[in-house]
Amino acid sequence: MNFKSVVLTVLAALLFVACSDNGEDAVIARFDESGYQYSPRSISVVVEYLPTMKPSAVRVEVVDRQLNAVDTIELFRDTSSWNGKRFTMESQDLEYPLLRIVTEFPYGEKSKMEFSQYYLLSSKYRSYNISQNIFMALASSRFEHFVKKENYSFADAEDTVMSELSKRFSNTAYKIVTYEFPSYDVGFDDLLLYVICRHEISDSLFYSDFRKLRESYAEKGFVDTTIAITAADAWLSTFENVPTTYSLETVFRSVSRDTAVDLKNMQKEFFSQVYGIKFTTDDSIKIEKKSSAYYGKYFYYDNDGNSIYYAQWRFKNPIEDTLGLCLLKTKSLVTYKGDEYLCESGSNIWRKNVSHDELLKGYYDRCWEFSNNDAIYVRDSLYVCECDESKNCAWSDKYAGKEVPRTDSAAFAKYIAVKAVGQFGKCYTDGYGALKKLDDVYIQCIDSKWLEVDSLTYYIGHCAKDHVKGEYLGIYYGCRDFADYGAGDTVWAEIPWFVYKDDSCTEKKLKKVNSDGKNYFICEKSDGEKDDSNAEYKWRKLDSAEAIPPVINMDTCENVVPYNYLKKIYDDEYYMCEDGKWHSVDKEKLTAPEKAGDICSWALLNTVKRYDGKYYRCTAINMWYAEDVVTSVSYAYRDSLGSCDTLSNVGLHWNEETSALWSCVRSGDKYQWGKIELQEREGVSLPENIELSRFAGGTRVSPLIYTVDIDGTDYRFSAPIASVWYLTGIVEPEE
Repeated sequence: MNFKSVVLTVLAALLFVACSDNGEDAVIARFDESGYQYSPRSISVVVEYLPTMKPSAVRVEVVDRQLNAVDTIELFRDTSSWNGKRFTMESQDLEYPLLRIVTEFPYGEKSKMEFSQYYLLSSKYRSYNISQNIFMALASSRFEHFVKKENYSFADAEDTVMSELSKRFSNTAYKIVTYEFPSYDVGFDDLLLYVICRHEISDSLFYSDFRKLRESYAEKGFVDTTIAITAADAWLSTFENVPTTYSLETVFRSVSRDTAVDLKNMQKEFFSQVYGIKFTTDDSIKIEKKSSAYYGKYFYYDNDGNSIYYAQWRFKNPIEDTLGLCLLKTKSLVTYKGDEYLCESGSNIWRKNVSHDELLKGYYDRCWEFSNNDAIYVRDSLYVCECDESKNCAWSDKYAGKEVPRTDSAAFAKYIAVKAVGQFGKCYTDGYGALKKLDDVYIQCIDSKWLEVDSLTYYIGHCAKDHVKGEYLGIYYGCRDFADYGAGDTVWAEIPWFVYKDDSCTEKKLKKVNSDGKNYFICEKSDGEKDDSNAEYKWRKLDSAEAIPPVINMDTCENVVPYNYLKKIYDDEYYMCEDGKWHSVDKEKLTAPEKAGDICSWALLNTVKRYDGKYYRCTAINMWYAEDVVTSVSYAYRDSLGSCDTLSNVGLHWNEETSALWSCVRSGDKYQWGKIELQEREGVSLPENIELSRFAGGTRVSPLIYTVDIDGTDYRFSAPIASVWYLTGIVEPEE
């Protein structure tokens, strides 16, 4: 509704009063600060919501400049209104010129919906016909935002809000759409908010959506994208391909409770704006909005190929997922589970098991002298029109009920051509024209004929002197100049990205690894026995088992020392160089140092490390080997008691693992831990009843003498730095 903007800074009106007979004051008139009279007034409200929405009540709330209600007046239903949507108020006093008009609608058994909008009285009329509509109900939230939160005057708020509303909804809010009498001027713009609030689904959802939209619009002044997508999805869910009454066509339209109010036709502009797609004259358009429930769904362009007047965008019928698209310009015959389905040109409905006459009329062509060698494909059979010298013509059934083999190239070419004409129509071009996909066959219009081409020609184009390289789905292809990779004059073959970028494999680049972002390639010397190309060096794509980190990083691996059996660790995975190649290593087969991340290499040659109580030595073949028990015990004493080079007067220690006595001994030029053997000297015998371990724990009283007390008897040994100690004396205890 178009409001008359009035500056409203002082709502306290000037009153002219007169005394009544009973002494009470009666209001004669009220004026605003500009001297315009706004009260008393009579009001007539017409509820301009959907015809299917029946208002139960309308009330007027008189509000002050902060939009606070100071009075409420219930309006009476005008019984003379034929649809019961007009409510009136007799002339009466109104304290302020600003009104909030609230319309109630019932839904469910006990629930109700309320929609409010604002109206500013002026001096222009003594009575008012006020139209209630959903756009102004939405705008009311914006009025409240500016007046209550940003301290606008109502007049300023009105200017701002109505300007916004006009931009958002194309002046719909100003347009009075009357349903009191039949109107043919109601357009989709007038009904847009009902779609946004999903009225076609239910009253409860509609009212809930409207309140959420009202709250959001109050702050933002526009419809949030999420709300719009949800609404579009909901409305689109009601669309069906509805058969027309007098033809073999369907129309894509909404089927819901709002069909009665003309919310039924496909609105390309609406879906285009919400889903961010453009309805061009392409074959199909994909919904790319990921937040939509219809993400990945296609709209298909359906026309007869002659006039856009009969064109429409639509979804598939369920049966088309099985039989394929039946478009107005398509002529096709499909057999499915023993039933025959005809898609006749000019129809977009698959018809099941039509009569013979209908099939002839709708699909077959006449076989006569002017169609000699023409072919048709019907009931999964190829028929070729053949004429004799007398011009007697008939359809040949050579392949009736049989699959046309590729070996019969002439028949197969006709089979492809006739199916293509049936699905795409005849083609006309000089040279190379349109490319299409027919079932699992790729075809192209070449010199006005549909001919089969390979898939790469379909996606990349024909190989030519000025077109020898191409890319499809991240894979690079070459022809003519790339015979080294299996390409031919008209045959595309996969080539590495580096070759595509003219980065050739040469002797200097042997074993270099490159990546195209998806795959890895290694520069190798060609194997004459396995490679038919003439190239001496070429890039080879690594398979997943070969493309492991040390290969990708080009770590050196040769079948010579110091590289053979060398290991590398990447992301807690182990790899070993063996016979000149890197391969993965089972962790269960690793030694303790390797599991801990210590890799044996020539830099650690002869290094000894302890893990889990065992000692390992790094050898010349890049492998850790566990030391024997004796060597390990020697290292254990060194690590626990100290190196013999730093100790003096070391006694005997018993070792359970070797069942031997240990001390520091000299071996060659080394002074280290070793086993000690006790021997007797002439005239002095070792007692047989004493365990060897009891000789440990004594005292080395000098560098060459060791004594130990066993049960009160003192045993004395000569303790040289060699590995044999001799018993030199026994001192019995005194009695």
